[in-house]
Amino acid sequence: MYIKNRTLYDKNLIIAYNRYYLNSFLKRNFLIVAVITLGFAIYMFASGNWKYGLFLLGVLAFYFALTYLMQLMTTRRVLKKSPLVENPVMQTYVFMENEVLIENLKSRTISYGEIVKVLETKNFLILSDQTRKTYIVDKSGFESQADCDTLKAFLKDKYGKAFRRS
Repeated sequence: MYIKNRTLYDKNLIIAYNRYYLNSFLKRNFLIVAVITLGFAIYMFASGNWKYGLFLLGVLAFYFALTYLMQLMTTRRVLKKSPLVENPVMQTYVFMENEVLIENLKSRTISYGEIVKVLETKNFLILSDQTRKTYIVDKSGFESQADCDTLKAFLKDKYGKAFRRS
């Protein structure tokens, strides 16, 4: 197997990744808080405590707004500090049978044994290694859709439950 991907690490990639992260956070964490809070609010409304029910809904709305605002501020802070905004880097991934060659300013290889988690999103494949380093592979950077599909099938087979879709 020899599948090549070229991912441009720039401002747009940072924004897209942070948008994905916010949506993921809202699905995982906010949804649980929202269901519990709505349950208590419905209970308050049913028992005639309209003020407390409205207060709980207000707290829920405030929590959502605060979460969204914090993610916007984090994205802005990352964009201010990141050298990728002014100097984008083209990172090339070469997926082979036993390892991944990563080339940008310098080259390195990681074995598939070092990768602990693979996450597929609409636009990315996100690889996480043992040192918690994240590699964002843009799906549009493959030479063909067939290459992307072949790699996804290979990674699904190799990682089983550690390969997830988001």
